[in-house]
Amino acid sequence: MSATRAKDLMMITIDKAIDLYLATLETEGKSPRYIGWLRPRLLYFNVYIQRTNTDITKLQDLTVDDGRDYLRYLLQRRTLYENHPNHKEKEGKLKTHYIHGLGRAIRSFSTWAYEEGYLEENVMRRLKLPQLPKILPEPLRPDEIERVLSVALDRTLERLRNFAIVMIFLDTGIRLDELVNLKLSKVDFTIGEMTVFGKGSKERKVPIGTNSKKALIEYLTRERPEPVNPHDEDYLFLSADGVSLTRNTVEQMFRRIKIAANVPNFHPHACRHTFSVQYLVNGGDAFSLQKILGHTSLEMTRKYVNLASGDVKEKHRRFSPMDNLNFRAIRRGRPKMRQQE
Repeated sequence: MSATRAKDLMMITIDKAIDLYLATLETEGKSPRYIGWLRPRLLYFNVYIQRTNTDITKLQDLTVDDGRDYLRYLLQRRTLYENHPNHKEKEGKLKTHYIHGLGRAIRSFSTWAYEEGYLEENVMRRLKLPQLPKILPEPLRPDEIERVLSVALDRTLERLRNFAIVMIFLDTGIRLDELVNLKLSKVDFTIGEMTVFGKGSKERKVPIGTNSKKALIEYLTRERPEPVNPHDEDYLFLSADGVSLTRNTVEQMFRRIKIAANVPNFHPHACRHTFSVQYLVNGGDAFSLQKILGHTSLEMTRKYVNLASGDVKEKHRRFSPMDNLNFRAIRRGRPKMRQQE
């Protein structure tokens, strides 16, 4: 790259660089949901920079201290929905997970700008993010699982579909986006397996249990409506109107079941946690669980191992082989020494 070309690249404004970054992600096939997650976070950062430091207009003017100041400001803020177009500002602290996400967005933007030649160095590489609280996911208890399944099946409208959806969530641990995009042609009922498309459009095989297969077959043969257009024909789950489901439709269904079953922790990701723990408790191993869940590393899977170990200890207390032996006939204490004659 010529010196003139490099200099031109480094004259780009922050506004323009953000637009180019998001456009690049679109051409690379990144999910619209991920781009929609990034866009407002980068714009919030740019608004803060323009409001607090009017001297910064070009991307190359940014320093890691600008990122640190922004995160510090967010951590110290005591109001929610500041300058929000749809919500009235109110008192409250921003969640650490939210601030952490804003920092991740800034770092990913900086990495892209450096790799594309818009920055001489990756200025936000050294931006430290706030430490997230280590909260272990809470799986559903067996009695809660029974209640949500009972409520799902008791609903008169789309009862078989809702029951099958909850069964699939609990039996496979797939994500919400993966469920709404499930294709009928990607379900192999003979071998009990379905193909899902996870994060980054990565394809993976996920096994299905016998009871979940039965629930799916009953839905398909008795309740699934005719698709209203060719685009929706291959989607496994459809609305009553015959169109493919959206995230919002499934989330509303979960909210209704949660209230009726009185299970406050019932949501799609709680089903993923529940599946993972039960899979390990019932004899599954961490490496096969990692493949089923689509985790790129064992880091998250280890959390489920820690959760499952608590259940295993409880089961050992109840079913310990040695504790359940009849020791009454066994002499305790030291054996008596035979007296020498």
